[in-house]
Amino acid sequence: MNKSIALLICLASLFVCANVYAEPIIKAAKDSISPEVIEHSEDIPAAVSMDPAEVKAVYTDGKSIKAVLIKSSYAPESLKVGESVYSCSQPDDKGYIYVYTDEEYTEGDVAVSVDGITSTFAPVDIVKAKDKWQTSEDGHTLVAYMGSSKDMVIPNFYNGEIITAVGEDRPLENGDTVESAVFPDGIIDIGNYVFYKKKALSSVTLADSIETIGGAAFADSGLSCDIAIPENTRIIYAYAFMNSGITSVKLNDRLERLCSYSFAGCKNMGGTIELPSSLSYLGDWVFEECARLTGGITIPAGVKTVGDGAFFNCPLMTGKIVLEEGVEEIGLGSFGADSTAKSGFTAVELPGSLKKIGPYAFQLAGKIEYLELPEGLETISDGAFDHMSGLTNEKLVIPSTVRTIGGDYNVEENTGYGGHVFYDMGKNETFKAIETAEGNQYFTSVDGVLYDKDITRLIGYPRGRRDSVYEIPEGVTQLDELCFSRAAYLNKIVLPDSYIISETVPENVLNKDGNSLAVALYVYTAVNYVDVKPTNENYVSENGIIYSKDKKSLWYIPNQYSGDINVDSETQSIEKGSVFIASKSNTKWGNMYLPQAAAVNRSAAEYIWTFMRGFFYGTDGENAFLYGDVNCDNKTDKADAFVMLKNVSGIQDGHNTAADYNLDGKTDITDVIALLQAK
Repeated sequence: MNKSIALLICLASLFVCANVYAEPIIKAAKDSISPEVIEHSEDIPAAVSMDPAEVKAVYTDGKSIKAVLIKSSYAPESLKVGESVYSCSQPDDKGYIYVYTDEEYTEGDVAVSVDGITSTFAPVDIVKAKDKWQTSEDGHTLVAYMGSSKDMVIPNFYNGEIITAVGEDRPLENGDTVESAVFPDGIIDIGNYVFYKKKALSSVTLADSIETIGGAAFADSGLSCDIAIPENTRIIYAYAFMNSGITSVKLNDRLERLCSYSFAGCKNMGGTIELPSSLSYLGDWVFEECARLTGGITIPAGVKTVGDGAFFNCPLMTGKIVLEEGVEEIGLGSFGADSTAKSGFTAVELPGSLKKIGPYAFQLAGKIEYLELPEGLETISDGAFDHMSGLTNEKLVIPSTVRTIGGDYNVEENTGYGGHVFYDMGKNETFKAIETAEGNQYFTSVDGVLYDKDITRLIGYPRGRRDSVYEIPEGVTQLDELCFSRAAYLNKIVLPDSYIISETVPENVLNKDGNSLAVALYVYTAVNYVDVKPTNENYVSENGIIYSKDKKSLWYIPNQYSGDINVDSETQSIEKGSVFIASKSNTKWGNMYLPQAAAVNRSAAEYIWTFMRGFFYGTDGENAFLYGDVNCDNKTDKADAFVMLKNVSGIQDGHNTAADYNLDGKTDITDVIALLQAK
């Protein structure tokens, strides 16, 4: 029997406690490799285009011109090298044509004519293999290393064939002891996973001929060197250098695509990042957790969308964020952090081309001192300015072009409801108004408080307003999540008759344990009294606590209510969200005394149990008792759980009302679990 009790306690301890969702919302991304992303890296365009045939390399061995590599979507009619004309085969599936020659070579550039057009090319010296390799079926890709050298020199010619690529969607076999690798001129593609998790690898030399660096090519490797991206590299695929120890990176001037996670987690990578003007794609979480990067960042005009989490948790990037004209969207958490200590940026400049600020784009970017939204902006998503508490703005002006505020987080379609949009934004001392620019057809400001155009939805009450009492206008039916939170001077709100408290909250609300009023006020606010007018047909306020009109239902207790709470004797049900606190430590009220007839609404039960310990009391006739205190020592702890277990298991008798910890009218194992869950 003792073993059974122990097992029950262990199982109870595994239950997850409900929490008021505080900070942060967006956290650092997972550091695992997704094969799907590797295989389909960001919808990269097909390698073969209808562009004219291009000579990629001319190979010489010092005395002879040995081969010419062409990239084309068709077979050229003629190819002339020196005095000889050669036929061309159809391109392979990568668009390559391999032409082997034996022309005399002395020195200097080599003239090559393709379809009558002559150009000259600096030759590529053939690098022969020092060790054995295994190649792909066509002979042009190295897929396995059969040597034992710690200093690997990759050949660009092997078994008489041009080598264009290294790696074929798996880590290079027998590469675990390689400490350095040289990719010579002539190598064009570095394949996926080539040096993935090769911890011995510390340095790599990349030739300028390299055009693509494959997905996870050097991820989780031991690289601990500076990296210069070759001048011809156009694409760095997903996860390419993720979690490696590289110390700096210099991007080239021709780079077009930086795919997701390519440098994520490179915690030793210092210096600044300059994105080239050629860049057209910046993927998700590209520089996430690059804790030693410094300076600011300029997003070039060709990047239409800044990827999710692109510069998330970059604490030493204390410069300015500049988005050039042409950038249209900021992704989820792009410039945010998951703690104030990991937030760096101090300024931001947004272009007129910007259409959307994504969810939690600037979460915890608390060092940015000023924010101005540009005309042309259309969408402000959930949490866009969450915890931008360093702003010195006296007001924020919503541009005339903004059509949507809120949504786009944890929802498939916009709900017409906002969560965390202006939460903890600005300073108490200064931030006094959210205004709308003239001509906005969707939103309006009433004395600095933001509403939708028809004033049925309250979206944001700036934390620095000096009202001690605020009466919400009649006609308002919706209060957005956290719309009053951090209101430092506001002590009392008056609900309009039009407002109905709902247990059901929109899908994008994170605080699912609250009702619609609870999540609007949240736990960090100065409000200690919620009132209604005498004309309200649905609710009544008793000392600032909201009940149904007949007092049979308790709907809301202000977090900052002062003193003990004696729930009205008529109350029969405690509704979901009525008790909405993070912990007793941030709650001003003392103890709660429940009438004997009170019952917990089942949808509220799990949340309330989490916080019952030590301040929920029942009344039994003339006496009050602490729920859970079955051993009568004026506290609830594991000792009470043991007594409960003995009772429900039949080891001993002694059931009492205090043992009904979850208020369901009976004493059983669920009471033990609820007690062990509670904070």
